[in-house]
Amino acid sequence: MNINITKIDAIGLGYGELVLKGKNRGTFERNIKKRLKNKLNNLSFETTLSNDMSKEFILFPKGNAKEVLEAIKNVFGINSLFLTEKVEKDIDKIKEKVLEVANEVYDNGAKNFKVEVNRADKTFPINSIDFAKELGGHILVNSKFTDVKMKDPDLLIYVDIRKDVYVYTEKRKAYGGLPLGSAGHGLSLISGGIDSPVASFLMAKRGMKMSYVTFHSFPFTSQKALDKIEELVRILTQYNGASAFFKMNILKMQDAIKKYTNVDYTTILTRRCMMKLAQRLANENEYKALVTGESLGQVASQTLCGLTCTNASVDLPVFRPLIGQDKIEIMEKASEIGTYEKSIEPYEDSCSMFAPKHPVTNPKIEDVLREEAKIENYDEIMNEIYMNKEMVIVR
Repeated sequence: MNINITKIDAIGLGYGELVLKGKNRGTFERNIKKRLKNKLNNLSFETTLSNDMSKEFILFPKGNAKEVLEAIKNVFGINSLFLTEKVEKDIDKIKEKVLEVANEVYDNGAKNFKVEVNRADKTFPINSIDFAKELGGHILVNSKFTDVKMKDPDLLIYVDIRKDVYVYTEKRKAYGGLPLGSAGHGLSLISGGIDSPVASFLMAKRGMKMSYVTFHSFPFTSQKALDKIEELVRILTQYNGASAFFKMNILKMQDAIKKYTNVDYTTILTRRCMMKLAQRLANENEYKALVTGESLGQVASQTLCGLTCTNASVDLPVFRPLIGQDKIEIMEKASEIGTYEKSIEPYEDSCSMFAPKHPVTNPKIEDVLREEAKIENYDEIMNEIYMNKEMVIVR
């Protein structure tokens, strides 16, 4: 059971897997602090990042916890959030606060409790176990509680003793992952669908700063379809920060594929075109990997043979974080991160507009290369598409 959130004046940060990073831990933590400061500076009240004996706390005036939580919820690298009340390091003050918390939660329906103490400051005169017993006894004597329960209590009161003392009953899960940018910079091939925004989110969560490229067939695809994709990038900026968004019109290549090749190979040839253009863009901007929303077997071009033929078009690593997920899992994640409703808006994309009725599902690379070689002026068309690209910074 939770305490009154309006009384919270400090939020402790749990870093999860960052504690395993050894000598690099300081670099990761400095990255997180920079992101946190950028988020907190936008609030209308004063906040302070305070390191108390190797644990980071955000301090702020009471009554503002909801705004702080909203501001920091999308900062990757934070595994858990501890909603605390900061207390003076005085035994009587601590007893007073845990009793206040106990009485409040009892009135909200709790019938049993447990107290846990972490004594990070070893100069505190009472050890953790003995002080937990003393605080529990104080609650039993001075409140309506009559039952202590050691496993799965209705109320679990934590007392964290450092330079200051922090009392809390609620620990919230955060996204975790790694600090944004700590894993390098990648380029996401983003469309207006459900999958690629989720893939972009998952790679950002693992510390990869994302830029985005989309491919369109204007005027066969509308400006509204392009605007939709830009809005998806804008939604993702809450996790990824300001982002470069590139747009390339591949209509000329699609016309050439239709004119010169077997129609059943349209999808795989178009996909290879996109990957080659994306790799050129990545190399020019020193992005170290490509990211796609492909999931094994979901559509014709995403069979094992289809992905093999797509991979053969580039040398850069291609990350597919959705490769083993089914559509329901992907849709649930899209809803969670806020992209789903925008993704399902009914605008056409460049792939669906030119998709064949019977696409080849198990292409062989030699057959794909033979079809690709039929396209006249292939390199010139690719260069023209690339040189006419557009770019905006989405914030």
